[in-house]
Amino acid sequence: MSERRSDRIAQQLEAAILEGEFSGRLPPERELAQRYGVSRQSLREGIGLLEARGLLSRRQGAGTYINDAGDQRMAEIWSEMAQRHPQLQESLIEFRVMMECRTAELAAQRHTAADRDALIRAEAAVDAAYRGGDRKAQIASDVGFHRAIADAAHNPVFSYLTGSLLKLLHDHVQLSIAGLAPQSETAAALRTQHRALLEAILSRDPAAAQACAATHMEFVRVRLNDRLAAH
Repeated sequence: MSERRSDRIAQQLEAAILEGEFSGRLPPERELAQRYGVSRQSLREGIGLLEARGLLSRRQGAGTYINDAGDQRMAEIWSEMAQRHPQLQESLIEFRVMMECRTAELAAQRHTAADRDALIRAEAAVDAAYRGGDRKAQIASDVGFHRAIADAAHNPVFSYLTGSLLKLLHDHVQLSIAGLAPQSETAAALRTQHRALLEAILSRDPAAAQACAATHMEFVRVRLNDRLAAH
């Protein structure tokens, strides 16, 4: 039911954008939730679906914005690249190891009080998602957590790269957690890894944050390779 609501709100928002009802920044979440008669959680999931497609982007502390044609085209380019290069997921792992470790290190050094709150909310969403069986919530919250870390690094290049990669990251996370059962050892390990990464960042321990990110990405790499080998 939650998935159907998020799909529906995504379709309604996209139609409203295409019809010119919104431009620039979207109205506040509370206003949109009331307008469409959904919970703020369902609204966030619907926005997450459009964000993954490159239509929208969340800006830390500033709201949700409609991407211009160039940003939307960038998301399409990444998607087209994934179709042309079957081994792209393995290459993406190499890139993510570099990016995730560095953004975690910088986030530990630079995060603000607002970043702290956003990171705590994002990790709580991941933890809740991996305790349940809603696959879309797992993917959106997982990507959202890593996006929050990139934003907390306060390097616009990392934030832009992460934003442009969202469609690819969604597909990557979807593949790496395919077949994941709720309450499984893998789900528990992912919750533990995300929690450890959050605590290292909030403790302002760059070395620990980098190590936690590396451990998490190695876990993802092994699981992804196992999934690919099985097929």
